[in-house]
Amino acid sequence: MPKALPAVGLAACALQLLDFATKILIKDHDVYQPRVGAGVQNVQLLRAVTHELYRLNEALYESRFEKTLHEKKTGKLEDATQHLLRLCESTHETVVPLIEGLILAQSKSEGVEATWTNLREPLMTVWTKGGITTQKKRMQTQRKEIELALLRALKAYIDPSSEKGLSMTNLEDTQAVHQQLWQHEAVEAISTNDWKAKNKKHLEEFSKLVDNLVLADTEVRFRGLIFAGLHFPEQDDRLYSISKPSEESFQWIWNSRQQGKGSFPVWLGDTSGQNVFWLTGKPGSGKSTLMKYLFRNEELFPFLERWSGHSPGILTGFFLWNCGTDLQKTTIGMLRTVLYEALQDMIFGPLEEDPSIVQRIFSERWKQFSSYGGGIHPFSLSELRTAFDLLLSDKTKKFLLMIDGLDELDDDPTNALAVLISASNRENVKVCISSRPSVIYQATFKDWPSLELNKWTRRGIQDYVLYAFDQNDTMFNIPAEQSDGTEERAIITTLIDKANGVFLWASLATEFLIQSTKATDDVSKIRWRVNALPQELEALLMYMFDNLDPQHFLQAAQLFRLVDAHGYPSLLPLTSAYDSDTRSALEAETRPLSVGEVMTRSEKMRNVLVFKCKNLLSIFEAAPTDTQRTSVEVADLAHYKVNYAHRCIRDFLRTYEMRSRIAKATDYESFAEDEHWANAHLWTLKTLQPRDGTLPIWDALANCVEYALRLESNDDRVRLTYLDEVNATLAEHLVSPATPAASMDLPPGASVNSFGDVAVLLNLANYLAIKARSADKKDLRHAMEYARDVRKRLDAGGLEAFLGKRARLRESYERVDADLAGLLEYHTRSSLKLGSPKITRDMPEWV
Repeated sequence: MPKALPAVGLAACALQLLDFATKILIKDHDVYQPRVGAGVQNVQLLRAVTHELYRLNEALYESRFEKTLHEKKTGKLEDATQHLLRLCESTHETVVPLIEGLILAQSKSEGVEATWTNLREPLMTVWTKGGITTQKKRMQTQRKEIELALLRALKAYIDPSSEKGLSMTNLEDTQAVHQQLWQHEAVEAISTNDWKAKNKKHLEEFSKLVDNLVLADTEVRFRGLIFAGLHFPEQDDRLYSISKPSEESFQWIWNSRQQGKGSFPVWLGDTSGQNVFWLTGKPGSGKSTLMKYLFRNEELFPFLERWSGHSPGILTGFFLWNCGTDLQKTTIGMLRTVLYEALQDMIFGPLEEDPSIVQRIFSERWKQFSSYGGGIHPFSLSELRTAFDLLLSDKTKKFLLMIDGLDELDDDPTNALAVLISASNRENVKVCISSRPSVIYQATFKDWPSLELNKWTRRGIQDYVLYAFDQNDTMFNIPAEQSDGTEERAIITTLIDKANGVFLWASLATEFLIQSTKATDDVSKIRWRVNALPQELEALLMYMFDNLDPQHFLQAAQLFRLVDAHGYPSLLPLTSAYDSDTRSALEAETRPLSVGEVMTRSEKMRNVLVFKCKNLLSIFEAAPTDTQRTSVEVADLAHYKVNYAHRCIRDFLRTYEMRSRIAKATDYESFAEDEHWANAHLWTLKTLQPRDGTLPIWDALANCVEYALRLESNDDRVRLTYLDEVNATLAEHLVSPATPAASMDLPPGASVNSFGDVAVLLNLANYLAIKARSADKKDLRHAMEYARDVRKRLDAGGLEAFLGKRARLRESYERVDADLAGLLEYHTRSSLKLGSPKITRDMPEWV
């Protein structure tokens, strides 16, 4: 199949924009109201419409950018295609008045309680009836011209004498693939029917074909937005953080005879309705490790097929994590992940399910989206439950759900239990769940097949201990003629007995023992150390801390505080936050770190985590890997993160006694986590590297501002030196030929010229009060225009993506400060009239 014309993608964007904009102005286009609850309120409605117009305009701009790149590569395009491209580019100017009108109508709708049934009503508050009609006719005319030009361009493409090879481009995304298919169908229809651009009837037939393109593209965009709304960046981090088990450790799970009645393999193939399997065990016994081993393991499928037969199967799941973000430990996060994974697998996997399944299970959202661009608000629990039920209602498919760590939930567990038990009542659904043996889970799962893992882990623990000792040069370093191995075996047996099925105890105790052993130690000393180890996990942790060198405890305590203050940070920023000099980033160069510098930093942090923190914090790679790595081996550490090795460790450190010890060791008041993280974020901003042609600058920039505001709120002093360095760093990035502003992930809208633009956008009042006096008037005017333009775009929708959960940044952005606005306006004036009042503002303190 031929590749897509760049004109087809651009025309599709322009036609979608015109179709949506025209629909808004039609009298009989009623706004779809959700079936449940109140109707769409005025401001919410206008914001959704405006946001959709902005999104479509941005898609048009991006397609135009692709076309420009293509022209540079291929030379001049044909006349018909060139005309089409010019028409598409002028569509932006055609729609801008409507966007401006909606923004003005939005300001007039504040405080108005009535809801509108169509979108002409709010526009009538800012436009006349004649003005609306004129705008509608203008857009309809533009659409007809684009259709005519598109038909001519495709005719030229068919003509063997044309240079059609010049007008092809390679597009890889889902929407481009659809446009490629549509182009093929259109070319076939034009060729078969011999449609001519001058024939009115032929144009009408072609217009119907174009309607199909617009509808299909709208459906593709809707599905993309749904997937974006379901997905969240940390979705699989818990799965990735779990150490990959060895194949031998859990081979016994496939032996049904060994497990007896109710074994896991028997349950997989069971057709009697026993659709829940409960994997339980003591904290730290390795439940998550076993679930990772089982998840998408090819050995599942032969057993599972006894139940599923010839029906297509969908395997999906979620690994809950109480040490993670909110979505990683809630029922909403679980449902979003399960829906996302299942739908992706069904549509893009071997099943090649009809993509319209997304519209079916999110029908309310689809109706809102196709009506007024709505339906992209955050998902509620009830809506996700409904969509989940609709997904599972297809009895032609079999579903296996694997949910790890149900006890890690931070919300009401009855919500998740209700969802999972309801799902398991269907004949086509099996659910494998792991959790601690808490009362609520014992009561819920007592009648279902189950397995208590700590009764099955002795062999795995033995293999681990033997391997760990074998890898260490100092353990049992006794000549063969001096020992028959009896005492060594006894020590290992004691260690395994004390673990009592808890793999976490075994790993912590073994590593602690190895680090405590010297080459000169004999077997009796090693045996004494093993005997001294407490048998309970919490007691072992306390014992480890009691035996830590005071300096090591200080370093560990500082790291615990840094991790707690941030969530679970990326490795490289943590190396900067751990720097004892919280001003080190101020003096650093603005340049990417070399491979050697990255490796030195990461290796130093790894050694601290292993030898000072005793493996209580661990590094993991938040990305799929085929092999387990024993050390960091790559220069790009973007996916490497640090968190507690287990929830038990974090819970222990949050006990009153340990919090008191950590606070005392670190001198709680003098060790300011925010100072350390501010330094780390400036380091990150200075050492950014482009990825896939884009410089991911916004998060680093926004984090710098967030922490500057946090520090300012603590002592009412502006971090002027710090923000000036942020300013200088951004300026260097903006002029770098490797990272032009166009390739930065800054907020959509006008172009950034300097940090002053961002400061005005984010309402950095005290900083601006200091800087406005000496600012260049031209720069200040640009900053105010930039802020107005970008705020229109963000306030219409998409604000969450750029402010996120940065509380101080959001508070600053949303603050209404008339005095600041007056001050900025005063300093932008070219000249002042005689007698004009001078606007002043109390100067804040700064450092």
